[in-house]
Amino acid sequence: MAQQQNNNPGFFDPKTLIAVGAVALIYFGWQTYLGKKYPDYNKPKPAQTQTAETAATPGATTTAASPSSGSTIESKSETVAPVQEQSFSFSNDKVSFQISNHGMGLKNYTVNNYEDKSGGKIKLGGAENDGLYSMRLTGADKSLVFNLTEKAPGSYVGVAQVGGMTVTRELNFDAAKSSFTNTISISQPTEEIKKGFSILIPESIHDKGSHSFFMPSYDHQDFFVSHSDDKHETVNFSNSKENVTKDMPNTQLISVSSQYFAAAAMDKSDIIPEVKLTANIEKKTAQAEMVYKPVQLKEQMKFESLFYAGPKSIDMLKAVDPEMAHIIDFGFFGFIARPLLYVMKAFHSLVGNWGVAIILLTLAVRFVVLPFNIMSAKSMKAMQKVQPIIAGLREKYKDDAMRLNTEMMAVMKQHGANPMSGCLPMLLQIPIFFALYRVIGSSIELYNSPFILWITDLSAHDKFYVLPVSMAVFMYIQQKITPSTMDPTQAKIMQFMPLVFSIFMLQLPAGLTLYMVVSTLFGIIQQYLIMRDPTAKPAVKAVKAK
Repeated sequence: MAQQQNNNPGFFDPKTLIAVGAVALIYFGWQTYLGKKYPDYNKPKPAQTQTAETAATPGATTTAASPSSGSTIESKSETVAPVQEQSFSFSNDKVSFQISNHGMGLKNYTVNNYEDKSGGKIKLGGAENDGLYSMRLTGADKSLVFNLTEKAPGSYVGVAQVGGMTVTRELNFDAAKSSFTNTISISQPTEEIKKGFSILIPESIHDKGSHSFFMPSYDHQDFFVSHSDDKHETVNFSNSKENVTKDMPNTQLISVSSQYFAAAAMDKSDIIPEVKLTANIEKKTAQAEMVYKPVQLKEQMKFESLFYAGPKSIDMLKAVDPEMAHIIDFGFFGFIARPLLYVMKAFHSLVGNWGVAIILLTLAVRFVVLPFNIMSAKSMKAMQKVQPIIAGLREKYKDDAMRLNTEMMAVMKQHGANPMSGCLPMLLQIPIFFALYRVIGSSIELYNSPFILWITDLSAHDKFYVLPVSMAVFMYIQQKITPSTMDPTQAKIMQFMPLVFSIFMLQLPAGLTLYMVVSTLFGIIQQYLIMRDPTAKPAVKAVKAK
């Protein structure tokens, strides 16, 4: 059989060898040319350490300063860019913090001129995050990374590249007001910015002192939101048993507050931001997020805001901006509470003791409503005296309701008894009571302020419970000397009210309990003097039927 001829050329075919040689010649020639033109081209690049905290926005260019040369490192990639964290520290007698290039957030923010109940410093902003007021692009799980510089202590500028867009942020601390001015400038904005960016206010959820229904703790944490239409809203998350998620449009002012301290942000831009509130009860974290979503893009865009983090002092907040004072929630009767607060502060300026100022404020309020209380007490005393007459009329006219009503009205008119007269003082005292309750229970001025002897902190409960027990005793005495038209069953039930009130007051601030004790003692003296009124004559017989 004839051998089959192989027409396929082998690897060592002359034409193949010539082609391989030509490619190799071109390759090595090109490498030699690059080596001469770019001497460092073939040198190995130094490895960079990537930290868990460092992150860039997907598809964005992240810029950071090299610690050795001051040059910048740029990365256009879908992966996390390795950027070393930068930070600067600031401290004075009021606050201290570190500002990080990760979102330009304020970490370890500490209020230096106050201590917590255990003697430690007051810290705001939580622990496991990029700090107060960090900046994040919508959709990103990490804060925007800036190339950060310090112009002066408390004055910082950060620059970040996001694709072709440049974000410049300036943060300046005002030591006199313990506040910050924040300016964000965006040059050559891209469509990506329409998704929005956020300023974050995180916080840790603290454990309450008491969860008992009968001995509730006054400690609380909440979100405060002020809308552009002048409406205010408070969302309490410390008492919530479920996670909080809430979105609100058109928001001017937000804060995350405890009873006496707050971190707040107030918008000063042309674009009104939205707000997202979240609280995770299991993880004990809460966060308020001010979200800007520009609809129309300009070549240069600017966003401005004010920040405050510190004690909820009405004077300090008003110094930053009058609107910011609203983060102190005085409740529905705030229009009464605010003047009362200034009256209490005026008394303190005279006597120098906040406990004495509370006593003077309580007495002032009681004297204001005294005429109405006297009128009510006299009417109740008269009602008590005509009860035998009314009892006789009920028996006599038990089958004639219309005649009974006419005779009863005649008897009460004759003796100056008006069953409705007790309502007016009550209507006046209820709003004042709740306003005082808010003022005394929320005033930073009382925080860690001593009164006398064992009361070393008017914002904490009376550790020996002298005031709550005293209040129960005084309430019981007041009940006994106050005329009553209640039936015996109701009267027996009311005898337990002093005990119930006393139990509720056990864990409340001593300043509040002091107010209740003084007010009740004043009521006893007032009632005793009224009962001794020699002009009151007892009614002795019923009016004859016509």
